[in-house]
Amino acid sequence: MRMFLTLTATLLAAFFILTTTAPEEAQARCKTFEASHNGTDFFYADGTEGTVKNKLVWYVEQWQKEKGVKRVRYGKVHIKCGQWFVKYMLPHRNCKAKSRVCY
Repeated sequence: MRMFLTLTATLLAAFFILTTTAPEEAQARCKTFEASHNGTDFFYADGTEGTVKNKLVWYVEQWQKEKGVKRVRYGKVHIKCGQWFVKYMLPHRNCKAKSRVCY
């Protein structure tokens, strides 16, 4: 009887230790990044949309360096551009890019 109680107590202690100290599953954390660009399509090969997308990627890369994050996963990049307007005698428009980035 005494051996049975010792064995039961040992098994319960082992079960408790294994269930409480098991590593937790990694959970992805996400953050939304935004960038805007007010420019013209004349001086950029990829246009204002491409420039604002490149700016967004640059912001994420800078954030990665600051925080020491090694890998990120980009969600869909949403780009919205406004109407054309004249500035410095050239047609310009304002574009905004937004994306959810998980790390």
